[in-house]
Amino acid sequence: MFLYAHGDVRPSLDSTKRVLDELVTDFVTELCFEAHRSASLAGRQKIKLDDIKFACRKNPQYLGRMEQTLEKKQEFDASRKLVDTSDDKLVKSALKGAEEPLGAADDDVDMEGSGIGGKRSGKGGGK
Repeated sequence: MFLYAHGDVRPSLDSTKRVLDELVTDFVTELCFEAHRSASLAGRQKIKLDDIKFACRKNPQYLGRMEQTLEKKQEFDASRKLVDTSDDKLVKSALKGAEEPLGAADDDVDMEGSGIGGKRSGKGGGK
């Protein structure tokens, strides 16, 4: 799907898929090695996000895209906190609103006898 989105034909060649897989694998591996190097220089065994940012410092496009992705993730997380699906009050208020009668706001048309979906009246043989 990634190849098709960027202009390749729908059934991509297996050789094209293998080349893309090899390129992506090499890129991720080199990035992780560089991040591990900066983490080990800082005296840590685990890689942190700052180590990956440091590894991408020479390519502003990678760093900028990473920053955009992190900002979007923070926005999504903040949105999830606003709408907490485990909150019973929100669910109960939505259900209560669905159960209330509409009263005068009920604009549904009765289907019987209105000529819509009901029996036909008048002349004509249903030609």
